[in-house]
Amino acid sequence: MTTPLAATVEGSGPDILLIHGQPGSGADWAGVRRELRERYRVIVPDRPGYGETGGGAVGIADNATALAALLDELGSTEVIATGHSFGAGIALALAQRDGQRLSKLVLVCPVTPGDRLGVVDRVLATPRIGAVTARAGFAAAGWVLGARRVQGRVTRLLPGLDPAHLPEVARSWRNGSLWRSFYREQRALFDELPRLRDGLPQIAVPTTVVIGTHDRVTNPDAARTFASAVGARLVEVPHAGHMLPMQEPAEVAKTIAAA
Repeated sequence: MTTPLAATVEGSGPDILLIHGQPGSGADWAGVRRELRERYRVIVPDRPGYGETGGGAVGIADNATALAALLDELGSTEVIATGHSFGAGIALALAQRDGQRLSKLVLVCPVTPGDRLGVVDRVLATPRIGAVTARAGFAAAGWVLGARRVQGRVTRLLPGLDPAHLPEVARSWRNGSLWRSFYREQRALFDELPRLRDGLPQIAVPTTVVIGTHDRVTNPDAARTFASAVGARLVEVPHAGHMLPMQEPAEVAKTIAAA
């Protein structure tokens, strides 16, 4: 049974669901949420294993199931589903599972079923080695992010983040079990992401793919190929990287609203 999701719900109007990536939390969408909440009801969950939801992380399909349950709870019958990175894979799974309630689909810097996952992803998904590497990496990153100077630089580079949230992120990376959630989802990238390919023809929802041209985490060319294959609208944000919702929140919000 999937853990019920904690979520921030703000505003009124048509529903927009914002699905965060890996790792992360709903707080990653703070800037985008601020841009949209005057005209929409914005639903921003913490996925299983993250943020206020906590618990154990789950795979792509179970994330989609948890999100469907949240939408049921909120009485949401027509929603623009937006996913970032790993969250885009979950948005695709939600469209395949529950497409009748989605009015539009927006995939931001997405993982896609056609991705060729690289050496780093493979190492991080490897039993034992991946777990140890993830744990050490998060601990080191948490210590670095704990420095005020680093937090100031991150805030300047990523204006869509809430600066007050950064000390909590640093602590969770340094001392928490976030690495377990990350590692579990790395496994899901290999185990579940390719399975979404067979269900793509079933998706009848108007789809927009948004990429940062300087993304070094997910491959912009793979996203372009995917958008062409499924007949999606493609939006490219010049000079932006993988953290697009945090780097260019106004641009992402504008694209969601125009999807």
